[in-house]
Amino acid sequence: MKRVISLAVVLLASTGLAEARPRDVLHFQRPVHAQKLAAQADSHIIYMNNCLPNGCTVKQGQTDSRVDTSDIASQNGVLTAWSYGQPAWDATMSCMRATFSRFNVAITDVDPGMTPHYEVMVAGHATQILGNGGNGVGGIADFPCQSVGNCDPYTPNALVFAFAAEFGNDPTEICAVAAQEIAHTWALDHVVDAQDPLTYNNFNGMRQYHDGEKCGSDCQGGQSPFGLTCTGSGGQATHLCSGNNQATQDEVSTMLGLFGPSAPPTPPTVAITSPADGATVMQGFAVAATVTDSLAVSKAELRIDGTLIGTSSQTPYSWTAPGNLTVGSHQLKVTGYNASNLTADASITVTIGKECSAPADCPIANDTCVDNRCVPGSNTPGGLGTPCTTSAECASQQCGDDGSGHQYCVEPCDPMGGAGCPSGFGCLANGTTGVCWPGADNGGGGGCSSNGTGGGGALCFGIGMIGLLARRRRPRS
Repeated sequence: MKRVISLAVVLLASTGLAEARPRDVLHFQRPVHAQKLAAQADSHIIYMNNCLPNGCTVKQGQTDSRVDTSDIASQNGVLTAWSYGQPAWDATMSCMRATFSRFNVAITDVDPGMTPHYEVMVAGHATQILGNGGNGVGGIADFPCQSVGNCDPYTPNALVFAFAAEFGNDPTEICAVAAQEIAHTWALDHVVDAQDPLTYNNFNGMRQYHDGEKCGSDCQGGQSPFGLTCTGSGGQATHLCSGNNQATQDEVSTMLGLFGPSAPPTPPTVAITSPADGATVMQGFAVAATVTDSLAVSKAELRIDGTLIGTSSQTPYSWTAPGNLTVGSHQLKVTGYNASNLTADASITVTIGKECSAPADCPIANDTCVDNRCVPGSNTPGGLGTPCTTSAECASQQCGDDGSGHQYCVEPCDPMGGAGCPSGFGCLANGTTGVCWPGADNGGGGGCSSNGTGGGGALCFGIGMIGLLARRRRPRS
């Protein structure tokens, strides 16, 4: 059974030593993986969690970033949230993305939930989860080794900590600590190179990982935190690398082996799922969209006629349109962002219908009234109740099919409220919504309404339900 070695970054008072950056101490934790892990990482997502707005609750238990449990924590606790403001957070994220730009990973600050991921909590003080043992600790991480050179390639669903409140408003240094702690979960030791995130030595600027690095800069009393003998003095003292028992470690090659090289960046895929393109809608209508990406989606934005309506960072991506849009045509555009900050758009056009209680209230000839909105009627090509074979032929973008060879253009309606369907139509239920179907108020028609090319599909109605619906929903005249 393997054991997890946890490395804690300890902040030193200014001593004039060359190695005045954070130092690590060693302690042993729970047994880990009984079976050897695959060489390639099981996730390509690194979640930077600033614990906004109310802090992060960390619970003792087997380390699992998905549920915020950690075998490092000596007590359950709450890390106070990031306090340095959005510009400093943006700078920290930009630094992390640049640091990992060579590798096929996504650096995101949107919680991946139960999707496997690595996580850095960038917040609070160590004492909040380590008690008095956290005094002066700036960061901590699991190091997946039983002994020198006897390591797993990574800690799955690793949860590490960069205690931001210990550092002050210094995005570059906080980025370096985050990059050091997460790299420890891939069995990478400290190095002497001051330009590397895994060093203790001071450096003015952003650090980058390197191959062929000599391990060291962490020696005290002639030994490394792992008890390895050090050669030399001060910040240039070296020792064997704990992950591979060699004089040097190849960080870039190790991470390329885990994640592969950075793939050519591609934008996400965006689709507006509701309402349909060309649909006639009422004020305050709902908008829903899907945004997918090979690694991670960060957010989605809705604009109507170029004006930002709202931002959604959690699936399902949905919004409510304003209740004061003018009657007529409006453009909806949803923009999706991925973890690399690449974007893609999807756009549709909808029409705000004039409010009506009867077809006579509609200003356009041949329009009819469905649930208080004016829509094209049966005397308009593609209007309600006209024959169709595909949804593209209908003004509503919805062609109904009763499964018996009858296909008509339909309009969405509310079977439990609203003004209902016009004379000659009934509102057939489809889950929480419905469609106006010819003759349904007289007990005829019914079946399935296709969102595709006719012939059955997504919207289905039970024939035995039609009479009940007709009794509950009489058409408006």
